[in-house]
Amino acid sequence: MKHIWYLAWIGLLLFCTGAAGISSRAAGENAAGGREAVVVGYYAGWAAGKGYTPWNVPAERLTHLNYAFAGIDKESGTLVMTNPAADRKNFEQLRAVKKANPGLRTLISVGGWDESTYFSVIASTAAGREIFAQSCLDFILVHGFDGIDLDWEYPVSGGPAGIVNSPQDRENFTLLLSAIRGKLDGQSRADGRKYDLTIAGAANANYLQKIEAGKVAALVDHIFVMAYDMHGTWDTYSDFGAPLYQPSGYSPQYKNSVADGIGAYLSAGIPAEKLVLGIPFYGYLYEGVSGEGRGLYSTFGSARSIAYDEVRSSYLPRTGMSSAFHAEAAVPYLYGNGVFLSYEDARSVRSKAAYAGSQGLAGVGIWELSHNRDGELARHAYEGLLEGRGEGKP
Repeated sequence: MKHIWYLAWIGLLLFCTGAAGISSRAAGENAAGGREAVVVGYYAGWAAGKGYTPWNVPAERLTHLNYAFAGIDKESGTLVMTNPAADRKNFEQLRAVKKANPGLRTLISVGGWDESTYFSVIASTAAGREIFAQSCLDFILVHGFDGIDLDWEYPVSGGPAGIVNSPQDRENFTLLLSAIRGKLDGQSRADGRKYDLTIAGAANANYLQKIEAGKVAALVDHIFVMAYDMHGTWDTYSDFGAPLYQPSGYSPQYKNSVADGIGAYLSAGIPAEKLVLGIPFYGYLYEGVSGEGRGLYSTFGSARSIAYDEVRSSYLPRTGMSSAFHAEAAVPYLYGNGVFLSYEDARSVRSKAAYAGSQGLAGVGIWELSHNRDGELARHAYEGLLEGRGEGKP
């Protein structure tokens, strides 16, 4: 009888342990023993003012939700909210979304294009790094986040007007991440919880020369590779914003691709399982293009970024617009009425996600969720990733 009760107790223990493992999808392994697929979605805090609140995100398709953006206070060198009234309201909703989706991990994303001005300053001294790292930990504990996402755009050189850059940023970036990692790990030892540290990086070899790639990869849980903005409004000619592969034909300007960007990271020795392939849910609209070549590689009068939802509602059904899919670049485009429009659709998103899965990457990511409010593209990213990993459609 004691033997029977012992076996029953062991069975119950194994069942509970298995259930606990299944519930922690974002942090562990899948049922087959492999790494769990990562799907990161950026939620832009300003989207709430346009009617897209945290409750609207397709949380069931995500493992990680990054809130963009927090900033750095110039005087104190600490992490701060950029819109306190709106951010606090959004944070409250995020905590409720997380409660309703226990497997979802939420991170506060710091920086981005507009909030990276003072990274170089706070990273330049041990005291500055200590103050900022402690403020990161304090922030996530107060507001209920599971980690920090650092979006420094960019160390050493580049970024918007007014940003502070220094040649020492390369080493200081590593030291800053190490300081944050130390705070998070210390808190993990104190409370038994896991805290994530991630970064976002540009999809090219030039960016990787500005950071200590191997050391950075060892410190972070994953790197969100911003595999978009390959071309855009800053160029002389209209072009594809995020071609999966380089078209073989002639181009009057530089060429690059998503595959080139991922290849640069792998060539730098960064493990594939540390990489998340960022996918844009937006495109670029070029106006005043010529009719030659369907508007591709044409000079243009004006250009702007455009959300997928606007493409779908305002340009796909428009009279005089024709749609096409570039087989080599694996991206769709529209042309007509003096317009060339490069964008992403279900087919291209699914292709990129399948590529990520087939290359053994950690997963895929989305910039940003409000560009497709009904979650259509997020679903294709999720399903394409699993198919690329050989796991089939869920």
